[in-house]
Amino acid sequence: MPPFDTFARDEVWSQLQQPVSPSGNEPRLRLLLSALDQGWRIEDPVYLRPRWGEQSARVYHFILHRSCHAPRLITVPESPEAEHFIRREGLRVTTQTS
Repeated sequence: MPPFDTFARDEVWSQLQQPVSPSGNEPRLRLLLSALDQGWRIEDPVYLRPRWGEQSARVYHFILHRSCHAPRLITVPESPEAEHFIRREGLRVTTQTS
């Protein structure tokens, strides 16, 4: 497969149709919710890591799976909305690096 085909497919992935939300939810969280609506499932655990370096803001890394598709990663900034989603879904969060 030529490299541009992979890029085009990834570009489509990153621009999933997002549900209309009256709240100010973070766009990456809306992307995660949209992917779940389309049948993707979250791999346990969710990883909480610094975005760039130890002193930077933290982000959640959600690894998603769906049959017949390569796994995908969605990175969502740490926020009260993301934390609420994680608690509501009963997801396990780890900060372990290994």
